[in-house]
Amino acid sequence: MKITISPFKIALSLILATLLYSCAREDAYMGDDINITTSRDTIMFDTVFTEVGSATRSFKLYNDKNKAVAVDIKLTGGSNSFYRINADGIVGPEINNVTIQAEDSLYVFVEVFIDPDQPLSISPFIVEDQVVITGGNDQDIVQLEAFGQNANYVFGKRDITAIEDICNGLSQIIWNDPKPYVIYGIMGIDGCDLILNAGTNVYVHGGLVINKIDTIANDPIRLDTVTYNPGRIITLNGGSIQANGALGNPITIQGDRLEPEFADVAGQWYGIILTNASIKNRFSHTTIKNGIYGILADSSSHVDIDHSQLLNSSSLGLFGSHASINVSNSLIYSAGSYGVYWRYGGEYHMDYTTVTSYGVQAEAIRMENYLCTDALCLGEIRTNPLVATISNSLLVGSSRDEILIDEFEGTDPFTVSYNLNNTMVRVDEFLETRPNFFDNCIDCINFNGSDALFVDANDYNFELDSLSIAARKALPINGIVDDILGRNRSSEPDMGCYESQFKM
Repeated sequence: MKITISPFKIALSLILATLLYSCAREDAYMGDDINITTSRDTIMFDTVFTEVGSATRSFKLYNDKNKAVAVDIKLTGGSNSFYRINADGIVGPEINNVTIQAEDSLYVFVEVFIDPDQPLSISPFIVEDQVVITGGNDQDIVQLEAFGQNANYVFGKRDITAIEDICNGLSQIIWNDPKPYVIYGIMGIDGCDLILNAGTNVYVHGGLVINKIDTIANDPIRLDTVTYNPGRIITLNGGSIQANGALGNPITIQGDRLEPEFADVAGQWYGIILTNASIKNRFSHTTIKNGIYGILADSSSHVDIDHSQLLNSSSLGLFGSHASINVSNSLIYSAGSYGVYWRYGGEYHMDYTTVTSYGVQAEAIRMENYLCTDALCLGEIRTNPLVATISNSLLVGSSRDEILIDEFEGTDPFTVSYNLNNTMVRVDEFLETRPNFFDNCIDCINFNGSDALFVDANDYNFELDSLSIAARKALPINGIVDDILGRNRSSEPDMGCYESQFKM
C-alpha cells in the first residue's frame, strides 16, 4: 500500500527536530568547571608527500561530567592553516558550542592538505599547528605536525625527546641524496661514521621548548635557566660525523625554518655534540648556523674544522671540554656568548681563523683549565692542562677585552699554556692580570677598535678592508695554501680566514 506524507507533516517534523537540537544546545553546560580530556596530545601525519595530497587523522574529546557540556574548537592558524577540523559534522578552522553528551565522547577529525612543490617560505619542512579546545576555564591543546616537503625525514614517527640511533649495526652511513635531510628530534650516531657528501643540506627541527639542566656525558652544562629546543645531532660510543664539503659545493647544517624572517634567528635547534671517544670528526667547507650551540666537543673527543663557518648561535659558537680541536681557515661569529670556549684543559690549534664578538658582553675566546662539579663552583674543582696554539688569526670584537684566560691555581694545579703568533687580539684591562701576555703573543697586534680592519662588521662582512691593518701581517704555514673562499695565500699572507681581495 502506498503511503503519502503531506508536505506539512514533513515541515513539522523538520521544525520539531530543529527545536529538539536547539534545546540540546541550550541545555549543554557552559560553566567554568568543565573538564575535557583528549585521547592524544600530538597528531603526527607521517606521510611524506611527493605530490599534492591530503591525509586525515582523528582524536577524541571525553566529557566525564554527568551532564552535557559545550566547548569551542579552533585551529590556532585560522583560515591560513594547512589543516581543517571537523567535529559534529561542522567543518572549519573554528567550531563553536559543540555539545558533548554526559559521560560521552566526541570525535574530532583533522585533515592536512600539502603541496610539496610550494616554496619553503610558504610550506616548511615541518608544517605545524594546534587544535585548541576551550570549555569554561579548561583548555586543552593537541599539537599537529606534518611533513610539508619531499625530503629525507629522520625519525619522523619517534619521540622527539629521545635519542634515536641511525647506525643500527652498520659501520658507515652515507648521505648523498640531492633532497635535503630533515632531522626530527635527537639523532644519535652510535658506533658508525656518518659521511655527508659535498652539497648535502641538513635541517634540524627544533621541536618542543623545554626547561631543564642538560648534561653532556654527565658533565653539567648549566642550562637550568635556558629555554632550548631538543633537536640535535650527537655522536655516541665511537661514532663520528664527517662533513666533506667542497669549494663551490658546501654542506649546510641548520634549523628547518627557512622563511625569510627566520634566516638569521639564533637558537632554532640545539647544536652538534661530539661525546667522548668520538675522534674521527671533520667539518670541511661546512656552514653550521642558527643553533643554541655550533659544535660542542666533549672530553677526549677530536674534531678538525676547515673552510667552515659557525654562526648565529644563541650561546657558544665552538666549545671544547678537555677535547682536541684543530681549526683553520674558518669564521666564527654572531654568538650570544663566547665565540670560542675551551675549558677543563685539552689541546687546541687554530690557524688563519677569524673569531669576532660584536654587540655581546662576552669575549671572542675564553680559555680555562678547570671544571666545577656543581653549579656554584662550591664543591670539587677538577683541573687538566690546557695547551693552545693560535697563529695568523683574528680575535676581535666591540669590547675592550676579547680574550679571557681563567686559570685555577689550587693545591695541584695544571696550567693554561698558550702560544700566539702573528695574531690580532683586543686586550686592555686583561693586561692588568696578565702583564706578560705579549711574551707569549709574538708579532701580535693589539686592535684598538678604530683602525681599518673589516669591510663592514656591522653587516657581518668580515672580509678585510682595502686598508686593513691585518693585511700582510701573517706568516706562511706549510700545507695551508688558500683561504676560506679558495683564494690562494700569498707569500705575505693576511691574518684571519680571508686573504684580501684588494691585493694586486
